[in-house]
Amino acid sequence: MIKKIVFLLFVCFTVVGSAQDYQYPVIKDIVTDNAGIFETEAAQALRNKLTNFEAETTTQLVVLTINSLNGQIIEDFANKTFNQNKLGQAKEDNGILILFSSIDREVRIEVGYGLEPYITDIVAKRIIEDTMIPEFKEGAYFTGIDKATDQLINFIKNPEALKKFKELIKERDRKQERIGNIVLYIFCCIFLLAGSFIVYQSVKTALKIFKAFFTAKIGLLFFIINLLVFILYYCIGVILIAFVVLAGFKKYGYQVEPFVETNFTLIFCVTIVLFIAMLTVISFVNLVVKNKTKLSFSLFKSDYDTVVKAIKSFGSSSGSGGSSSGSYSSYSSSGSSSSSSSFSGGGGSSGGGGASGSW
Repeated sequence: MIKKIVFLLFVCFTVVGSAQDYQYPVIKDIVTDNAGIFETEAAQALRNKLTNFEAETTTQLVVLTINSLNGQIIEDFANKTFNQNKLGQAKEDNGILILFSSIDREVRIEVGYGLEPYITDIVAKRIIEDTMIPEFKEGAYFTGIDKATDQLINFIKNPEALKKFKELIKERDRKQERIGNIVLYIFCCIFLLAGSFIVYQSVKTALKIFKAFFTAKIGLLFFIINLLVFILYYCIGVILIAFVVLAGFKKYGYQVEPFVETNFTLIFCVTIVLFIAMLTVISFVNLVVKNKTKLSFSLFKSDYDTVVKAIKSFGSSSGSGGSSSGSYSSYSSSGSSSSSSSFSGGGGSSGGGGASGSW
C-alpha cells in the first residue's frame, strides 16, 4: 500500500514538474509566423500596420501562428503565452493576442484585462465566427487574420463603431432568440397535442375495460393486466403535457423543477390514483346512475372479444392521428520575414478574456 502511494506521489510530482517546465513561445516580433502561412510581403504589411497602431494608441495587437498546440487547450496556451510575454502596457493591460494553430485548425483572440470591457468575449467570438472562420475554410488564412486585425483596430480607435457592432450583436441575438422561441412553441404544441390525444384515448379505451369488469365480462386478473397497460399509456401522455407546462413555468421565471424532483414519487402516485378514481367514478355513474345496470364481478372470467375490441378502438384512433512535438523555447520572429523589429511586451497581462473557434 505504501509503495502505491509513493508511486502515485512520484507520478503527480512528475506531471506537475513537466507542466512547469513547458516552454511557451517567446514572441520577439509583433507578427510571428512560425507556421509559415504568410507571404513575405503580406506579413511585412501586417507588421507595419500593427506597429503603427501600437505607436498611435500604445495597444499591442500581436499575431502568432504555430504549427501545433501539442495537445494543449488553446485557451490555456494563449493565456500563458500572453502572460509570459507580458503583452500590452503594464498599467493599461491593453494587449491582444491572435493565436493561430495550423494543424489543430483552431484560433483564439486573447484579450488583456484593460480591454475586456471593450473587446468582450462575445465581440471576440463574433469576429472569429463571422470574419475569420469563413476565410479560413477557404484556405485564406492571412486574409482572415488581416480582416480581424482591421476590425479590432477600428473598434479600439472608434468607440462609436464598437457600440454599433455590439448593438448589431444584440439585435442578432434577439432574432435568434425569437427563432428559438418559435421552434420551442412548435415543439410544445406538438407535445401538448400528442399528450392530450394519448390521455384522451387512454381514458376512453380504459373506460370500456372498466365497464367490462363492473359487468363481469372480464375477470379481476385480466382487468388488472389491462389496467396496467393503460396506466402506462396515460403516464406517457401526462409526461408530454407536463413537459410543456414545466417549459412554460421556466420561460416565465418560475423554478418548479426542484419541487418536481423532490416530490416525483408522490406526484406519480397521485397521478395514477386520480386516473383510477376518475375511471371508477365515470364508469359507476354511466352504468348505475344513467343505465340502471346492476354491478357484478368475476375473478377469472376473461372475455377476450371485449378486450380486443377496446384495444382495437384505441389503435384505430391513434393511427388516424398521424502534429508537431517538442518545446517552444526556440520560437521567435525567425519564422517571419527578416525584420529589424525589436518588439517586446510592455508588462501587461490577461485573465483569460476573449474567444476561440475552429474550422
